[in-house]
Amino acid sequence: MKMKKFLMASAIIAFGSTSFAAEVISPEEWKLYQEGINPGEVFAEEVGGALFNKPMGPEGKSCASCHTKNGEVEEKVATAAAYYPKYDPSCGKVINLEQRIQLCQAKYQKVKPFKLKSKENVALTTYLFYLAAGTPINVDISEPHVKKYYEYGRYIFTLKRGKRNLSCQVCHEFAAGKILRMQPLYPLGTKAINGTPGRASASLWPAFRMTKNKVQTLQQRFQGCQKQGGQKKLPLGSKEMVALEVYVKSLSNGVELKTPGLRR
Repeated sequence: MKMKKFLMASAIIAFGSTSFAAEVISPEEWKLYQEGINPGEVFAEEVGGALFNKPMGPEGKSCASCHTKNGEVEEKVATAAAYYPKYDPSCGKVINLEQRIQLCQAKYQKVKPFKLKSKENVALTTYLFYLAAGTPINVDISEPHVKKYYEYGRYIFTLKRGKRNLSCQVCHEFAAGKILRMQPLYPLGTKAINGTPGRASASLWPAFRMTKNKVQTLQQRFQGCQKQGGQKKLPLGSKEMVALEVYVKSLSNGVELKTPGLRR
């Protein structure tokens, strides 16, 4: 089994104490963490990997039916997570990896696609990101359709809305280096802002969130921020969300994926 090891010190850094961490995640997940295992990787392998190999639909096709050779996942699929969102000619728009899974389910497996918020879609997505770990992010913002989404995503990033009149930019550019909810605010890309180094945050998602006791995608993390900021949550898979994902993920272009991450 492919496993990355994590130092217990990271729990203390993220939570202030290991006892607090143990209170917010399940005893089973906490035991894994104590053993140096990222619960997100277990989820990716055991749930996502099983779904990848599960025959579905009238023809009994699995993802593996089309995307494995000699027992190995073909490289273009094993690294695909690093290149999404991207323009898909078959549907005429820019989509993220979660939506690509849905298209394959409908077109090739001939089944009703898993909903974007479902455990199954998140599991398959996480599995593909898990396979792609170590691959440098390369969202092609030079492609004309993606470029438009990038520009729209930057607009969404800077747009103040909601009862607190906040935007992504307020926290992750203007307030970079300040403390919010006992945590420092970091720029989301690779560049330093206000003297605070960037975190290349998109390289860590999907991630196992210890305070939620589950794996969440980057768009689900966006929704969490929107809720905390007093904003109406943008729907998963909407043009606005995909555009925001294009923008934020492209800020980490060139950085190797470290997925699934392990976040507070």
